[in-house]
Amino acid sequence: MNGSEIQGSADNPRSPDKRQPEESTMTHARRLTDRAAHANQLQASPAQRPATPSERRLARWVCVALSAATVFLLPFAQIQLGKMQAFLPGYQTAVIGTYLLTAYLMYGNYRATRSEALLHLSGGCLYTAGILVVQFLSFPGAFTDKGALIGGSQTTIWLWFFWHIGPAVGALVFAWSEYRNPGRVTKDHARALRNTIAVVLLAFAATVALTVFNSGLPVLDVNGDFSRITSSGIAPLLQVLLAGALVILWRASRFRNVLHLWLAMTIVALLCDNAVTMVGATRLSLGWYAGRLSALISSSFMMLVYLHDIASSYERSVAAADRLADSNAKLEVKVDEARLDPLTKLPRRDLFNEIAERLRDSTVAEGTGFATLYIDLDGFKAVNDRLGHGYGDIVLIRTAEALKSLLRDSDVAGRMGGDEFVVCVSAPSDVVLAVATRVADRIVGKIAALGDGLGASVGISTRRDDLEGAVGEADNAMFEAKKLGKNRSSFFRSKLQLVA
Repeated sequence: MNGSEIQGSADNPRSPDKRQPEESTMTHARRLTDRAAHANQLQASPAQRPATPSERRLARWVCVALSAATVFLLPFAQIQLGKMQAFLPGYQTAVIGTYLLTAYLMYGNYRATRSEALLHLSGGCLYTAGILVVQFLSFPGAFTDKGALIGGSQTTIWLWFFWHIGPAVGALVFAWSEYRNPGRVTKDHARALRNTIAVVLLAFAATVALTVFNSGLPVLDVNGDFSRITSSGIAPLLQVLLAGALVILWRASRFRNVLHLWLAMTIVALLCDNAVTMVGATRLSLGWYAGRLSALISSSFMMLVYLHDIASSYERSVAAADRLADSNAKLEVKVDEARLDPLTKLPRRDLFNEIAERLRDSTVAEGTGFATLYIDLDGFKAVNDRLGHGYGDIVLIRTAEALKSLLRDSDVAGRMGGDEFVVCVSAPSDVVLAVATRVADRIVGKIAALGDGLGASVGISTRRDDLEGAVGEADNAMFEAKKLGKNRSSFFRSKLQLVA
């Protein structure tokens, strides 16, 4: 029995691989998996996830509070307030930011779910943000004391109408899409995206051309008095569009889904914005300020629901990662248990080699010594033949227990098969041989104490550069111990060392 024979007594060869299922079956399974994954994505989306009772109660109370506040303010809407210099820039910047962020979040959710309705809603938010930017530039005195940067005297009020058209039409198209084709998924993503971008750009360009570069706009604003938005019918038209979107959205889902619920809150806030603005009728009135705040609240609802969804998704991802790590740890334990010798519970050859290799690498990195002990029981065959295999198994178990009792946590022991065991230990380089010899002598004593004529021959190698070579040297040294009379240890010496 030499080092090469040890390596030759490896685990049984693997059985031939089973043939994989037929291609058609695999393809069908992949399709089912893809559909299940897509269904999970949809279910995780606020556009498809059912609203909880607490979310529905929150939405109801928010809508009631907005409506009650609007009704309360209507009798005072025409009271003039002083000019707040920072209000308009702060408000306009906030509303632009919320619509841009909402458009991006909607588009991101569309990318994950391919929901056509979400793409429509994202396009409406993007159009609205663009018009708000142009309106900001058209405000007299916002950027220069000489008037507005762009447009004429009627540009700002008409842009107010068109930016309100954006969320109204976006919500209406979204609601109609959900009503006629609930959960419809785009089949051609690139084409749908191109069409949406083209529509948004065309609508934006047409709006800018109509309001900024058209000096013949109908007069709606007379020195800050915009009461004509009501008498001309454009503000009531907005209310009709918003109310229609709310009714169709209710018909589509009864506000059961999270996004539908928060979109309904957005529409209610816009209805309140328009109502108090129409009654206020002049710039810097209480109704004008209240309308701006309602518009800001309206623009924030959908952004908040998606930001909350992102936070919830992160929490779910962390929880899923923790569960996965826990499952992997349990699986790793099960895998390691499967690689233990079922009788002695010591690592079998492959697992022992992995652990011993890690120990050897650490000794190389730290500059400490490494020793390998190869143990073969003396008299085991006679005991096994005389007292039976059952008693032989008991001997092997007691031998493993003896090894475990003698080793530190950093050391490693394994069963190579039959009555052969290997141990690897580490110690400072100048004392590693002494430590290994002391461990070997204790092993010999422990095994001899089992009685029945049992003993152990132990070979020692302090080779550190190669684990396989170290095991081979220890195996050869073990044979030397047997030649010297058994039940002892022997240190491996090369031929050059023997000649010396």
